[in-house]
Amino acid sequence: MKRLHLFEAVNLQINKSHLIRSVLVVFSLVALVVGGVVFAQDKASETIFLKRFKTEESKRLIELYQANFEKYKTSERDFYLAKAQYEQLYTLASLESAVVSTRQVMEDRANVLIVYEELLAASLVDTTGAELSMKQETLAKLQKQIGELKAHKEVIAAAHDRAAVYRAGIDFSLLVPELSATAYETLSQIVIADIQRVYDKTVTYYADLKQAQSEMETSPLKAEERKRAYGETDALMASIGENLDLIRSSITAKNQRLDHSSYTEIVRSLSSSHAQLSQAMDFLNELERDGRVEAQ
Repeated sequence: MKRLHLFEAVNLQINKSHLIRSVLVVFSLVALVVGGVVFAQDKASETIFLKRFKTEESKRLIELYQANFEKYKTSERDFYLAKAQYEQLYTLASLESAVVSTRQVMEDRANVLIVYEELLAASLVDTTGAELSMKQETLAKLQKQIGELKAHKEVIAAAHDRAAVYRAGIDFSLLVPELSATAYETLSQIVIADIQRVYDKTVTYYADLKQAQSEMETSPLKAEERKRAYGETDALMASIGENLDLIRSSITAKNQRLDHSSYTEIVRSLSSSHAQLSQAMDFLNELERDGRVEAQ
């Protein structure tokens, strides 16, 4: 009872649930923060995401991200220790330690997310094949959110008591939905651009092949066979183009925020387009080989 009286007297309502809520943001975006690592480590995705780290700026950012993430994990452990100590002792000293460690882990989390979003922006800038207006819109969102995270850091730095730290945590929780949605929006554009780039090159190669073969003399029978092959290839290429347009439009669907589930669905849909592209390339290889044989 004595501890409870002291707790109420100083009006510091940090019981277990309040303390957890005051730093809920530490955990609410763990999936997003770790997402950068998950995408990097996932075998199926490493050619999509890690290959973006080619420029010096990207390399600098990934190294800074990894360093900041390690620092965040350390401050998170310190926070849990301070939290456990406060729950055991209920002293002003342990309360102060809990407030300090909470502020530190929030600051370190903000640093991780700032660099993560800078890395996403750098990756998107380096991506060819992305639809330009979508790319510019997403980059604007990322820059806006980076500014909001930096402003949040200033709020954290000025928070010197429990109430101020708690308010900073609540304010940050309002940013979480947009931070998560924009991250998945960026990653979606990057993976779509990879397939779009291959598709565009295939379209160009196919047009050149048709032009070259149109200038070759051939028998009526061979011309009819080639016409059927062109028809099949045309239909396949049109289907791939339509699918890519549909997948891309899913990013900008009204009243929809992208999340891990929708991102996974986009990747799954792209795998189908990738398979169709492989089939189209097989068709083109056959046409090209057939043309070489005929030329001989």
